[in-house]
Amino acid sequence: MNLSHYITPDDYAAFAGPDWPLYKNFLKGDCGSLPEIQKEIQQYIEEHKQLGIKFPINTATACQSKWTWSTIYLNQLSTASCHRVDPVPFELKDFDNFHNIPKKLADRRLMLKGEWPTGGCEYCKDIENAGGWSDRQHNLDIRGLTPPELEQDPTAVAITPRIVEIFAQNTCNLSCVYCNSNLSSKIEQENIKHGKFIGNGFSIPVVEISKVAAQEYFDRFIVWLEKNIQHLKRLHLLGGETFIQHELMNAVLDTLERNPNPDLQFCVFSNLNVPDKYWDLYTNRIKDLQHRGHIQYFDLTASIDCWGPEQEYVRSGLNLKKFEERFKWASEQGDWLRLNANQTVTAMTVRTMPDLIEKIKHYSKHKHIGHYFQFYTGTHMFQHPKIFAWDFWKNDFERILAAMPTDTLAQQEAIPRMQGMQSLLQQQQVHDIHAIQQLQVYLDELDRRRSTNWRSLFSYLDIS
Repeated sequence: MNLSHYITPDDYAAFAGPDWPLYKNFLKGDCGSLPEIQKEIQQYIEEHKQLGIKFPINTATACQSKWTWSTIYLNQLSTASCHRVDPVPFELKDFDNFHNIPKKLADRRLMLKGEWPTGGCEYCKDIENAGGWSDRQHNLDIRGLTPPELEQDPTAVAITPRIVEIFAQNTCNLSCVYCNSNLSSKIEQENIKHGKFIGNGFSIPVVEISKVAAQEYFDRFIVWLEKNIQHLKRLHLLGGETFIQHELMNAVLDTLERNPNPDLQFCVFSNLNVPDKYWDLYTNRIKDLQHRGHIQYFDLTASIDCWGPEQEYVRSGLNLKKFEERFKWASEQGDWLRLNANQTVTAMTVRTMPDLIEKIKHYSKHKHIGHYFQFYTGTHMFQHPKIFAWDFWKNDFERILAAMPTDTLAQQEAIPRMQGMQSLLQQQQVHDIHAIQQLQVYLDELDRRRSTNWRSLFSYLDIS
């Protein structure tokens, strides 16, 4: 065992006592001469072995996700190194190589040189340049995800994925304001009904989803998963709404039935608004798999952005009462289920985020609830809060940070990333009036299609 893979010089310096050997001697197997010191050191080594190997690449831009993570959009015939960056098309004949397509290899080589790739990595770059704490920086501290190739060669770029994230179909029961037809069948149907919209420099297109090609990619993914499930540390299923994508759920759960992976963290993203019969069916199957040791645990990630009628507008079709019932249920489950809340931060979700945070805190009395969030990164960037000057959001972010819990995990995870987002918004000194007008035109068109009224809930956005 190479101890340097598990314990860095900083790790060692933070814990080593005055009678411990020098780090360089420790790496050679020196555990000191005193029995009590030897016992301390052996216990320290075992604890770090359980935590797993730390990502070994330390350049100024290195991102663990770039090496460990692949997002696959099956109905878009494309893949990305995480869901922050732009997807790149890849051919069916190259499916098994989705983690090592040329774009991903090139991006890894740039990061080895300390350079930033383009095509979406600007999300973290901009936050870091503003003095904030990015997802890239946060993820570097997560242990146990290092691909095996990096243990032998820390410059390897063709490697084995540890996290695979699947957007399989667009079947969904909601039509979120910031979503699109690639990820929502409700929006696809709405766009077909109303036709293409063009207004003020942007469009809402009618996109034909390639059902035949998407099915071929889906079938290849299931074959790949059967062969490679043992290499994965995490498997994420996303939608649309995952719990009503029955072909996906049954194929993956059947695969896990045949191929137990006791180290696998299995994650499903859901809006928690699916019919009871499907909710009960799939959560019971997953619970049974966990109890029999086929997975390590189940990560239920609830998709939620803010609270109140504002959230029901943004996530059109959402029944917030049903969401809260399911969220409460999940918070009361045992160790087989870990609960997270994942939100998209837009101009329409900022103001009632404190209410969401209070709900998360309320249901955290039984277990820690992970809180994850990201700025909107779609094609209609006028939904991003940065179109407004910082003063517009200053009081809201004061309330957001005041509402966030101050337990150790929150201080390590959520608060620094929220402060990073704040740092980026603080750079915007004036309103982008053109983008604000685009947002208003966009919401007017959605109101026309859905018989809603955004001004009744978001009157503060109605500025010129």
